[in-house]
Amino acid sequence: MRRILTLLVSALLASACAGGDRAADGGLTLAVAKINATLDPAEALTTSYLRAYGVGESLAKIRADGTVAPELAESIEQTAPDTWTVVLREGSRFHSGAPVDAEAVRTSLERSAAENELAGDLLEGLTVSVVDLRTLTVRSTGPAPFLDYTLSHYELQIHNVAAYRGLTAPAGPAEADLTGPFRVTGFDAEREVTLQRNPNWWGQAPTVETITVQQVADPQARAQIALAGQADIVDLLPSSAVPELREADGLTLVGAPAANTVAVYLNPASPALADERVRRALAWAVDREAVAEIAGEGLTEPAPSWLASNPAYPQADQQGFTRYDPDLAGRLLDEAGWVRGPDGRRAKDGVPLAFRLQTWGTEGPTGEVLQSQWDALGADVDLSYVDNALVQQARERGDWDAQTAAFTTLGNVPSLFSVQLSPGGSGNYGHYDLPQVAELVQRANTAADDQARTAAVLELNALHAEVVPAVPVHPRPQATAVASRVGGFAAHPLQYENLVQPGLSLGG
Repeated sequence: MRRILTLLVSALLASACAGGDRAADGGLTLAVAKINATLDPAEALTTSYLRAYGVGESLAKIRADGTVAPELAESIEQTAPDTWTVVLREGSRFHSGAPVDAEAVRTSLERSAAENELAGDLLEGLTVSVVDLRTLTVRSTGPAPFLDYTLSHYELQIHNVAAYRGLTAPAGPAEADLTGPFRVTGFDAEREVTLQRNPNWWGQAPTVETITVQQVADPQARAQIALAGQADIVDLLPSSAVPELREADGLTLVGAPAANTVAVYLNPASPALADERVRRALAWAVDREAVAEIAGEGLTEPAPSWLASNPAYPQADQQGFTRYDPDLAGRLLDEAGWVRGPDGRRAKDGVPLAFRLQTWGTEGPTGEVLQSQWDALGADVDLSYVDNALVQQARERGDWDAQTAAFTTLGNVPSLFSVQLSPGGSGNYGHYDLPQVAELVQRANTAADDQARTAAVLELNALHAEVVPAVPVHPRPQATAVASRVGGFAAHPLQYENLVQPGLSLGG
């Protein structure tokens, strides 16, 4: 294995040399786990990458402390209970030089809603109207106190719809027309992206002139590249490499729990997981401290409830599965009829308590620890590490039992719960139908003050812990290696805000 990694790193070194001395020409180099397959911001699984590279922007953005700030918009303000008014920055332009006016923004949002399922969920029930060249209103069918978070979502990046019209092949650099501080100059799907400073950007011009982003799917290879100093920023480093990276010269290891909760989503159509008591038992049987320490190398922390990774709701740390309680887990399984046999394994009516667990991305170590902990409970877990595409295909077929996934918890929180718990929600993988959700979302949106609004949100979180559509485990650890010559890197709880930032600089 070490020889294979050495060859892989050598190949990347050769590629870097072929590209010239990037330190001398002002270029920043990145090695990342994944590069998108297209440059169309209306395509699923593309927008977060464009955001991460500094290519795309939304009307607003979420700060590290969880609050919202204008981005492409100059201002975004709630002007009536059901209406927000957006004023665009004067003179803002797309990468092509085309003006970003109110009509272009409205058209962009409409295209995203039509072609991207999650964007459609976010914009459902909203009416976007052009007031004048720089002003729009966004009106909801009811009170909408969280609409600024919605308009900050990475799925709603503003793009020049005319550039994507009539596409018969995946969008490439010629079509990619967005507004971020960097524009795409080269693209080899799932291999490499090259970027150049955007001369039309509305903000202070970045000091970095060019960027090369290379996909290195193997996490151990990324760690070797970081240790060898062959990339300026390396993301999603494996927990096994953290001790060595912490001691390495010439780089800083930046680690911060993300504002998303790694959770094991459970399919109630699976015979072993249909009973709510079984799902609760699995949640109580998780020793989250141990998972965070073993799988996260100290770069993450326990998440007793789904909302616990959101810094705006510290009360969520006191909800859900706040302790490791294998005795309670055992009693719940006994009540549900899944009793231990002489061999220590649990079964009901002769059927073993067994299910499949699929993990992907950086969540392999988490899956391994959970498999061990649930084995101690008497459950047989068939663990597999698969590609994200296979995870999605299994969901579409309904041929799955349990899968890890990590939703962002920052944003329009009532809507994020609705997406996971309401019929038709794009994140409702188990097709749960909970009538309480609509009432609680309505209460959060119509609350007279922040205290009442927070109370409704916390009730949604408690409902999530009661029904257990997913077992919360920990925020996704973010281990990023940043070379010493890079200045201005600021950690952010949103993973896609953690790579290319306009304030980055390259020193000696």
